Amino acid sequence: MNAKNLRSIASVALVGVAAWIGYSQKPVGPSKPKLDVAIKPQHVADALRAVITSQREVYTRLYSRLPATPERTRSTDSSTRASKPISSPCEVLRLCSEAVASKGVEFSFVLRSRRPIDKRNLPETDVEKKGLELAVERPDSSHSAEELLGGRWYYTAVYPDIGTDQTCVDCHNQLQPNSKTKLKLGDVFGSLVIRIALEL
Repeated sequence: MNAKNLRSIASVALVGVAAWIGYSQKPVGPSKPKLDVAIKPQHVADALRAVITSQREVYTRLYSRLPATPERTRSTDSSTRASKPISSPCEVLRLCSEAVASKGVEFSFVLRSRRPIDKRNLPETDVEKKGLELAVERPDSSHSAEELLGGRWYYTAVYPDIGTDQTCVDCHNQLQPNSKTKLKLGDVFGSLVIRIALEL
C-alpha cells in the first residue's frame, strides 16, 4: 500500500470520526423548542407573598406557644422594645420589611389596616385603599394595579390579611378594647401590600 492510499484511508477515517463525534453530540429525538418566558410582576408578587406569609405563620406558631408574660410584646411602640424583647408577629413583619429595604432591593412589603394598632399601618395610597376595601369584600382574591410614586412606576399587589391564629385575634382585641367590633378567627384584619419597582 503506497503513501497516497494511506493518506486517502486516513482522510476517510478522519471524516468518519468527525461525523461520529458530531452525531454523538446531537440530542436524540425531536429538538426541544426554546421557550420565550417572561416573568410577570404578579408572579414575583405571588412568590414574595408565599415567602412572607410562610415566615409569618412559622413565627406565629412559635410565638403562640410562649406563656402570656410581660416579655411577650403587647405594644407596637418601639420605645418599649428594650423592656419587651419578644416582638409580636405583626411587629416582626415590619422589622423584616425595614431590614429588606435597607439592602436596597427594588420591592417592599407592609401591612395595612383601616383600624391598625400601629398607626403607621394605615393605608396611604389610592391603590392600597381600594385593595383594602376589596380585601374585606372578597377575602379570597387579591387586587393589583400600577401606580406612580415619587416619579417611578410600581406594581402594587394587595392581599387580604386573614386572622388564622387565636393568639393574633386575642392580641388585636386586647390592644383595641374600645373597638365596637371584636375580631374573630377568619376575619380580614387588613391587607398585605407588596410593591415592586417597574423602573430600575
